[in-house]
Amino acid sequence: MSNTAVRYLTMLRMVPRFPKSITTSELADRLEDHGFKVTMRSIQRDLEKLSADFPLLVDEDSRPYRWSFDRNATMDIIPALDLPAALTFELARAYLSPMLPPRALSHLRPHFDEAHRTLLREKNPLGQWPNRVRVINRGLGGERPGIDADVLETVTEALLREYKCKLTYQARNWPEPEEIVVHPFGLIFRDPNVYLIGTIEGREGTRQLVLHRAVTGELLEEPSERPDDFDLDLYIRSGAMGILKSNEPVYLKLRCDKPALNHLIESPLGFDQITTEIDDQTFEIGVTVGDTQDLRWWLTAQAVHCDILEPLWLREDITATLERGLARMKA
Repeated sequence: MSNTAVRYLTMLRMVPRFPKSITTSELADRLEDHGFKVTMRSIQRDLEKLSADFPLLVDEDSRPYRWSFDRNATMDIIPALDLPAALTFELARAYLSPMLPPRALSHLRPHFDEAHRTLLREKNPLGQWPNRVRVINRGLGGERPGIDADVLETVTEALLREYKCKLTYQARNWPEPEEIVVHPFGLIFRDPNVYLIGTIEGREGTRQLVLHRAVTGELLEEPSERPDDFDLDLYIRSGAMGILKSNEPVYLKLRCDKPALNHLIESPLGFDQITTEIDDQTFEIGVTVGDTQDLRWWLTAQAVHCDILEPLWLREDITATLERGLARMKA
């Protein structure tokens, strides 16, 4: 590639997306930092020439002229990353890397690398942001099980193209791995696992397949069958992602202590939650939730901070659990 072509590419990468812009004098300084000594007049001519083939915009009311990429420019014409975009890629790298296998991340690696270089190069407080932010998941935080890269690639392609896929899968209660054909509906990331939601051909019911239990995957170029009324959000809200104690939802009424359970006001347990202030120390909530094992665990853990007003049978179940636990601790 000629030196001029390299300079053109370098210069294009320095032009930000609108509404940000860069002047010809700023471009001259940056190009010189990259080893290209060019006059502002030459840069102006180069940009005018390049604008015939690239979506470059110029503000001729400013002196010197200010240049930018059209805000709708497609990603195959990549302007230089600004700091907010670089920060987004850097944080995505930090928090996606433990979740996805290397092959799935390889498509984003050039963007991650450029973002990292941008944050190191630019003298801006945003560059320190990745060192000042951490995400801590609730719970004990065990290690995420490894997922086979071929399996994940197969599943994601099947979802995007609405095809079936064939998996060699080992369920916890199966004596040995089985080859199954899956009609995929969606993926749910629930730390520490990744779940494929769908149906298994020849078997009834919507299933949750834990991806780290699949050892091989193959895309079948046959249309998958997905119910028209299936909604992933409604599926989650139904309590299906918990271990169901029963198929019937529960209308739960709690009297809660302040400030220990104030987060229930800010983050309701369900879309129909009604919150009632009682006094300075307590409030009540009424909400419909799935009757899951997770609900039982949470109520047991929060027993010191809330009273179960309804339903009575659930109050009795939690009381019995606490009594058994106390008896065991005293034994």
